[in-house]
Amino acid sequence: MSEPTRIALPVPYLGFVNLWLLQGEPLALVDTGPCNDEALTALEEQLGTLGLTVEDIELVVITHHHLDHSGLAATIKERSGASIAAHRGTARWGADYHVRVAHEHAFTLAVMAEHGVPERVIEASEPFFAHIVRESRPFETDVVLADGDTIRAGGRTLRAVFRPGHSTTDTLFVDDDSGDAFVGDHLLATITSGAELMPTELPGNERRRALLEYLGNLRKTEAMQLRTCYPGHGPTIDDHRKLIQERMAFHAHRLELIAGHVRAGCSTAFEVARLLWSDEVAETQTVLAIWEVLGHLDILVNRGTVREDVDDRGRHRFRPKEAAIASAQS
Repeated sequence: MSEPTRIALPVPYLGFVNLWLLQGEPLALVDTGPCNDEALTALEEQLGTLGLTVEDIELVVITHHHLDHSGLAATIKERSGASIAAHRGTARWGADYHVRVAHEHAFTLAVMAEHGVPERVIEASEPFFAHIVRESRPFETDVVLADGDTIRAGGRTLRAVFRPGHSTTDTLFVDDDSGDAFVGDHLLATITSGAELMPTELPGNERRRALLEYLGNLRKTEAMQLRTCYPGHGPTIDDHRKLIQERMAFHAHRLELIAGHVRAGCSTAFEVARLLWSDEVAETQTVLAIWEVLGHLDILVNRGTVREDVDDRGRHRFRPKEAAIASAQS
């Protein structure tokens, strides 16, 4: 069994995304890159250095639905006849990708308005969503997997391990014989994965407590016996447990910072974001900043150290729990 071959494709805003070519039966590609001509050309060129073409690919395995991991899936399938394998959550996304994007676009705009983002800043976030539509494409999944199902890919048996958090569909593909795991963006060597705030699929579309879910699933991954993790961005990971401990320490420190900002009088997620980073970051990377801050505020609310109140206009305010108790008693 040969080692996975990295194929790095350019991705706007992110630098590069890793695809992993598994040479064996069937010839498999883990993730695909975004749906644009530059990425497709880079894929063709790098396959060519290996004596292969897009038409040779027999199986595409998708770790999660994000456009830089699934965008070219339909194109590869059309050209090669390859099967597409993915967790059933990813498969649902593939079936109606742009309908889901439109729904989540509207949901995210509402979340920003509810959490103190000025209207002019919300309007300036539109290119973020336009990019998602432009660089993605719906796809049909041929092999729909549930948590624990296995599939043959590149001479390996890969087990699907559902680990939502960074996205709603994150799936690890684990080779239990070798200890290798293809982890998408669940764990990255050089940066901390964000946890996107999206609606649940329950009635009412309540917001997911994504960071809380993500950190719990990182703990599950920490307990696994793994040799090497092959991520969606950056270098491979040879000590996943040490890295996960570092990520946990990072989030613990960030929780302290955000709790301090709330104690100092910040009452909205946008106010916290301005202090946590800067006015420029809060206004130019607003969606990602609000996801990050709200993820940590959710944990503080869950712990009972911060209280979240919603006024009759649907605006959310945060304050220290002790201040909320004193206000109620006065």
